[in-house]
Amino acid sequence: MKYITLIMLVFSTFSFSEKKEIICELDGSFSVTYRDLSKTVISEGLDFFKNLATQTQQSIFLINKAKTNFDKDDWQKESLQVVQYWEIDESDNLIKLNYTFDPSPIWVNPKANWSKKISENGIEVISSMTLGEDHPLFDNYSVEYYGISNSINWYTGKGRIFGDVWLKSKDGGKNKNPKLEILAKGNCTKKERKF
Repeated sequence: MKYITLIMLVFSTFSFSEKKEIICELDGSFSVTYRDLSKTVISEGLDFFKNLATQTQQSIFLINKAKTNFDKDDWQKESLQVVQYWEIDESDNLIKLNYTFDPSPIWVNPKANWSKKISENGIEVISSMTLGEDHPLFDNYSVEYYGISNSINWYTGKGRIFGDVWLKSKDGGKNKNPKLEILAKGNCTKKERKF
């Protein structure tokens, strides 16, 4: 009888633990360019920080600074809708995050490495790939920079995705290296069936 009670207690603990299911509907854009940067102080600094193979605030700053060297006309910009599906346990720890793009930027790697940051304001999930790593969806490209951040804020009820994917063609040549920028934000609600 002791074993049955223990099993029932363990089962009831798991069955009553609450998980939050949240859906975020985000609107934004993605931009693509194949233009190459000329060798400047910024691109040389960018090379230095990319070689660190980590996403630091400095490398993100240098990526953003390097993007300002492109003319606005160099980027092909399209609207983007993203839906994030978050599952979070009762202690606000991430259980699962899925997201969909419409249209889907083809260079986003769903199997990239990820890490999470939990703060008092919410959760951020960062997807990354290593410098020089082959892109799993395209054999002829290697990664120059890959960083995509998904976040949710507990207090504003807003979600956000932003990121950069810079690839290098193994064939060489000028202006054959895609650079992708993603930015979308929107509101989050409790996940419920509408129909």
